[in-house]
Amino acid sequence: MIDNAILDGFKEIDDSKNLSQLVRSNAPQYWQYMKDRADRNCLRRYLPFEGIVAGDAHMGNFGILPLRAGTGTRQMKYVNIDFDDAGRGRFVLDFIHYVVTSKAVGGDIKIRHLQDAYLQGLAGREIEPPKKLKGLLEMPVSDYDDMVAKYAEAHSSKDGFVFQTGKIEPYKGGIARSAIEALFAAENLVDLGTRPIGRGGSVGELRIWILVQGKNLQRRVVELKQYAEPATAIYQPQPPVEQWLKEVRDVFWPGLDGSDYELVKIAEHGWFWVRDKRVSLIDLPYSSKKNKKIEFRDELATYDANQLGLAHGRQARASAYYRAINTDTEAFRTATKEAALAYLELARKAELASV
Repeated sequence: MIDNAILDGFKEIDDSKNLSQLVRSNAPQYWQYMKDRADRNCLRRYLPFEGIVAGDAHMGNFGILPLRAGTGTRQMKYVNIDFDDAGRGRFVLDFIHYVVTSKAVGGDIKIRHLQDAYLQGLAGREIEPPKKLKGLLEMPVSDYDDMVAKYAEAHSSKDGFVFQTGKIEPYKGGIARSAIEALFAAENLVDLGTRPIGRGGSVGELRIWILVQGKNLQRRVVELKQYAEPATAIYQPQPPVEQWLKEVRDVFWPGLDGSDYELVKIAEHGWFWVRDKRVSLIDLPYSSKKNKKIEFRDELATYDANQLGLAHGRQARASAYYRAINTDTEAFRTATKEAALAYLELARKAELASV
């Protein structure tokens, strides 16, 4: 018989198709576990070092977007594409969470490879991206924009969205259309819809899909997503929203224009994320058994670990954190592996208990 405590805190158990979905849907539970239940004794020498962390680092939360550096032209950049659970936190716990989500995708992913790539990033050394990513990063921005326009066309008619139950439904929310239109003064708001969330960390949060059309008659879909307190806030207090966002952007989008991933406050309704509906360029091989896809999965997992290390490494406490690790690298390897596998075992028991 499974102890009910194993299920404590895990959400979306019945709706998660596999272990990977379960851990990706439970970033808040992870930080609660690390605060209240985890044996952190083996991590004690690394816990004093904190800064801005991803909060929910996994392969699906890194991607390629056309972004602008300062006043320059837009270029394809590989970045963290989801800040929702980011914030101030312990570097080592962020890395452990990434190990957990990676091992949940593929049990044969080597933790040592993730650790090596992470430590290189922490030391400011970026590794080569997988060949597939290199090709995507060289894509003309205009090609990406065409894909965005085609996506909007595929989900709309001349009158507005093509509604489908469970996917995109007519908007019946309490935010006035005029308040939403005010966010797109330079474009024409064609239609509004609601995107139901069946599972994941965003269940219960309002998501509005907005179909807008520019002066060039090209359409795009923009998402307005209700802001929720980040998972990192469960572990420790976070600064006020505007300061929090600036700190997160400075680490994960350094030198890049943040207007493509913005928080706006709508009177009487609070804060909302406003961002274009992205076209995913990376087909994440979560369950493929084909050798080439598994090879790409492993390369991507390693590259993302390096990107996380680079983000941690550009912060004030990173050098001291790196020195603490470097005094005994094998102790760091053992401690982080032990902590990640302990949490994975808990998640597996929760998954089995729900069957």
